[in-house]
Amino acid sequence: MADRRHKEAHARAAGAAGGAADGTTGAVRPRAAGASAGGVVPNSAGRGGDKARGAGVRLIGRNQSQFTSAARGRRRRAAGGEPDGALWAKLTPRDRLVLELVAEHHVLTTEQLRALVFPSMSRAQHRLLHLADLGVLWRTQPYRADGGSKPFHYLLGYRGAELRAAQDGTSPPRPSTHADRLRRILESPRLGHLLGVTQFFAELADYSRRAGLGGFAADERDFGREGLHTWRSEESITEFYCNKITPDGYGCWHENGRWLGFFLEHDTGTDPLRRVADKIDRYTGSGKPYTDRFDVARRLAGMVLIWTTSARREQGLRKALQAKHSPVPVATASREHGHLDGPAGEVWSVVTAVPEQARRVRLGELPTVIGGTTDDGTPRVLAELATRPPSPLDDDDDDEGAYLDGVTDEMREANRRGLDVGDIVLTDPDLDEDTTSHRTPTRQPWQRWRRPA
Repeated sequence: MADRRHKEAHARAAGAAGGAADGTTGAVRPRAAGASAGGVVPNSAGRGGDKARGAGVRLIGRNQSQFTSAARGRRRRAAGGEPDGALWAKLTPRDRLVLELVAEHHVLTTEQLRALVFPSMSRAQHRLLHLADLGVLWRTQPYRADGGSKPFHYLLGYRGAELRAAQDGTSPPRPSTHADRLRRILESPRLGHLLGVTQFFAELADYSRRAGLGGFAADERDFGREGLHTWRSEESITEFYCNKITPDGYGCWHENGRWLGFFLEHDTGTDPLRRVADKIDRYTGSGKPYTDRFDVARRLAGMVLIWTTSARREQGLRKALQAKHSPVPVATASREHGHLDGPAGEVWSVVTAVPEQARRVRLGELPTVIGGTTDDGTPRVLAELATRPPSPLDDDDDDEGAYLDGVTDEMREANRRGLDVGDIVLTDPDLDEDTTSHRTPTRQPWQRWRRPA
């Protein structure tokens, strides 16, 4: 009996200190509930107080969907299936740029992201690991066939895909669909080609930073910044030009006040030279049943750059290109040249009608070699084509010279004398000229896409 009275007295003392469960005077609300809560879930406060607070007490009222945390001021990460509205706010502008790059270009390595975005490798590794932990990115490290491991490959994580869908106003993919997409990218036979294209633009961005031109920034409307200004993927440019051209990428380079738009053809050495050279036909539309022979060329926003594997292959490719007589400026370079500045260095040579006149120039000097460019990077020879009306068919039965090319008198005279205006291979000079002025407005590829604010 004494033990029973002792236990009852101890229980009354504990109730006075902790507060009565029925809400009588002097009751103290459990600390985990908070002042703004409308109450607590029944029986949650009476079952081992500290244990309930440690596990998290569910609130009711307007905070019904929230949970408290064991640590004050620390927010619990959203559970599976719950949106995390604070995740986007946690991302820095640099994080958002990384998200956009990986979303558009599918897969990038640590070194490529460092060259494009980060000032040092240690900063890149630390931040990319953090983004992978958040689920914004997903990374893997493939094995090499000859032993060892390749660098980490970063792809879009599922939470990153959710953020992208929210920014675009679309529904996020199902987790299984997103997983299949990652698997297709990593198992694609074009993975090496895709990484090679990315490496080209990463080297340009790396040179921009080292030369003090400015790194690849998030705001493409900053026209005062020099270096690599724009980088679009194959899918973006193919869609922009309605599948009429399929370059491996599009870029815009700004140096010494000159702009140069270019379409990249990344040659891995696996295709025959004739097939690589035939890709130029798509840039003019000459291989298609168009009424206008230059239906595509008059709307292009840049020249064509072919980045090939070796000097020997480049030489054979140039011979095949010289027979094309394309109005679209084409320049070639070989990775074998090994210039310290990479593709920004003195490795490019414009294809000309007179091979002896060809010379190596830097990427930033190409606008002067091809006769100048406009303020948006379009070669002036293509801007001239855009002022001409669509060329009608003549009465000849053969296809040779069957279209009016719309070239100027200066270009015709230069071609008759065996010269080129700006080292550009011109078309047949004996065709009739149509001088009717007709301007076809052209939107630039970078104008179609905007990063979210």
